[in-house]
Amino acid sequence: MTDTPISIGVTPPEAILTRLIERHGAWPTLRALWAVLIRRGRRRAQADSLPDHLRRDIGLPERGEPPPLRHPWP
Repeated sequence: MTDTPISIGVTPPEAILTRLIERHGAWPTLRALWAVLIRRGRRRAQADSLPDHLRRDIGLPERGEPPPLRHPWP
C-alpha cells in the first residue's frame, strides 16, 4: 500500500470566481460578493452592541457594563 495524497476537493478562490463569472456574469457576481461583504460587516457591528449576558452565551468576552435598569412592574 502506498501513501498517495487524496484530493479532498479544495478549489482555489480564483477558480471559484471564474466559474461564477462564466455562469452568472461579472456584474451579478460582483454584486453578490459586495452584498456578502456588507452583511459580514454589519454582523460584526451588531455583535459589538450585544449585552454582556448574550456575549457570554455565545463565547465573547464581556465588556463589563452595568446591567440595564429593570422596571418595578412585570
